[in-house]
Amino acid sequence: MKNKSKWNASYIRSLRLNKGLTQKQVAKKIDLPLRTYERFEENGTINPKTFEKIKNFFINLISHDTKMEVMIDYLRIRLPTHDLNAIFDEVLRIKQKDFINEDVHRYGYLDRYSLDMIQVYESAQGDPRGTLIELSGQGCRQFETYLNHQKRSWFDFLSDCLAHYGNVTRIDLAINDYKEAISLKRLLNKMRKGEYRSKFKSTSYQGGIKCSDDNIKHDTGITLYFGSMQSDFYMCFYQKNYQLAHQKHLKPQDIDIKNRYELRFMGKRAQNMVRQVLESDEQAKDQLLLNLVFGYIKSYVTFLKPSKKSKRNWDVYPPWEVFLGDVGSIKFVIEPQEMTFEKTRAWLSYQVMPTIKALKMIDDTLGSDEVGSMLRQAKLKERQRKMIKTILDPSS
Repeated sequence: MKNKSKWNASYIRSLRLNKGLTQKQVAKKIDLPLRTYERFEENGTINPKTFEKIKNFFINLISHDTKMEVMIDYLRIRLPTHDLNAIFDEVLRIKQKDFINEDVHRYGYLDRYSLDMIQVYESAQGDPRGTLIELSGQGCRQFETYLNHQKRSWFDFLSDCLAHYGNVTRIDLAINDYKEAISLKRLLNKMRKGEYRSKFKSTSYQGGIKCSDDNIKHDTGITLYFGSMQSDFYMCFYQKNYQLAHQKHLKPQDIDIKNRYELRFMGKRAQNMVRQVLESDEQAKDQLLLNLVFGYIKSYVTFLKPSKKSKRNWDVYPPWEVFLGDVGSIKFVIEPQEMTFEKTRAWLSYQVMPTIKALKMIDDTLGSDEVGSMLRQAKLKERQRKMIKTILDPSS
């Protein structure tokens, strides 16, 4: 029998390769002679009962092997007001006294109020830009702690911003993929061969080996770029486990997240996307957001399966079709984190603590107390006092 539906030998072979399985592994898992399975992939000839066995194996594989989450990973909102009381009390709902006022001039603003990575920029009186709220990826995670305490959702917060005539000038949505639903190595190979269609004027990729300061080589993983960072819509797919492994001094296989797919919306596109979600029914907001995310990916990029036909008639690459079709199993999530001053902690862990440990070993050997003496003499600045307060009691 030769199966002429989508579920044919070529389609199944693509799914197998995307999952990194060998023919031998598949044959063993479904209790089939290797040569029988090899012949199936070569010419599609196999009896109906065995074909159903193979098909069901791959249906279960792609149905249960995907674990992805979507989260807000960057947010910038401009509010046309200079009333900081309204910003802190009604929009953020965090006390202004918990923020540090800094003389930081960024984006043309005069002042900045910082609570770790939650940042508010103030413009001069009369400046129509008013106030800017900026949350980096870490800032989003930290702000989610406050949202939990306030019993508000992201949608509640965004609604409050728009009620104060806020304008969302940028929003980044990140998809965390814990099971490598799509192989970036295979997508990179297809990009190199031109086996894709795209609305973007530019696409590029990056990957290779880099040397750190101590001359140790590490794999940076693969990154695929779609579009220009200056445009109103931009995408970036990369192997998150390689990035985190280097930062945390771990092996890539020890990191839970495998891939990350990031979508950046700017200007009117960001504002319109947020409005579209907020104007939907309360119960439908999560699913609409997920549908929009995957709808944008599907609309802007399509990876193809080459054939003897002209390129415009090539079929969609099966693993790409599966990747985009699994939206129903994905959730919009939050990952609240307390104030941690991550950059400071990382710097202490990898730069300062080894030196302190060496000094402590000297103290222990000589019976001295240089480390203790330095700690007793150290004076806390306002930033350190705020850090202590916000970590111990973020809801106060």
